[in-house]
Amino acid sequence: MLVSIYLWKELDHFKKAIESLGKEFPGIEIKTYFTKEEKDYGDSDVILAVDMTMEEAKKASKMKAIFVPYTGLDEFPQKYLEERKIEIYHSYAKSKYVAERALTLALGIMGKVNEYDRDMRRGKWGPRTGNKNRWETLFDKRCALLGIGHIGQNIVALLKPFTDEIYTLDRGKRYPGVKKYFKTIEELAENCDVFFLSLPLNETTEGIIDEKILDKLQGKYLVNVGRGKTIEEKALYDSLRTDKLKGAGIEVWYDYPDRVEKECFPSKYPFQDLENIVMSPHVATFVKEDVWVYFDDIMDQLRNYIRKEDGKK
Repeated sequence: MLVSIYLWKELDHFKKAIESLGKEFPGIEIKTYFTKEEKDYGDSDVILAVDMTMEEAKKASKMKAIFVPYTGLDEFPQKYLEERKIEIYHSYAKSKYVAERALTLALGIMGKVNEYDRDMRRGKWGPRTGNKNRWETLFDKRCALLGIGHIGQNIVALLKPFTDEIYTLDRGKRYPGVKKYFKTIEELAENCDVFFLSLPLNETTEGIIDEKILDKLQGKYLVNVGRGKTIEEKALYDSLRTDKLKGAGIEVWYDYPDRVEKECFPSKYPFQDLENIVMSPHVATFVKEDVWVYFDDIMDQLRNYIRKEDGKK
């Protein structure tokens, strides 16, 4: 079995873990890559990677399984991998931190933390001498979740001290802590005060929150910790610019510095000029604690896979 591993950087933690894997399974061959240019998946049976192009996937003609140290697959040719029936493994080890970020953004935008902070930096004391806008509590609010996977279920758990009014779409399953289920996204959007979005990005979810859905969220709050492109870019900007949306907490975006240039704004639209948004630079998993927990988790899954395959021999 040839296992190819492509990671972000050549760090001691990674090298030690890969060395340990080789010692545990001396019968397998391991190739490790730390730059895009050196990758060669041609004879790989199993691949652990942080991204993959369509060309790379096609060249990996012997690939049976792929291991991804993330929750999302938007950096991979998902449909092609599914058509080839490649086994796909993810790490959900940091889902609770993404959920925590969602709650942080909700409390930040509803609590008008940015507005009051800006006032204080100018010597203005909120309603006394500055911003007279009252902040809103999350207690007893109707909270809708679109995306009820690992992240969504962690959001539900974090919301429980604030409210029992937690809703999601009816997909035939029932989840602890969810009170109501709605048939359509439109109904879900109409019947909430705060709308949490934690969807992966794929062909079915790209642009799923469009102008029509945002119209249903008029006077409400939106929090997105899934993927930026699940919301139509211009529609989101216009909804905030015209105060159709009361406010938004956004963790995930449209333009990123590694795709555009070294420094850039997160969209072609000037979200940074808006008052009714809290902007976060896609750092939900960038926690001081558990730095490599997602990598360690995916390596454990890889070990289990190798053991299983060895057992078939």
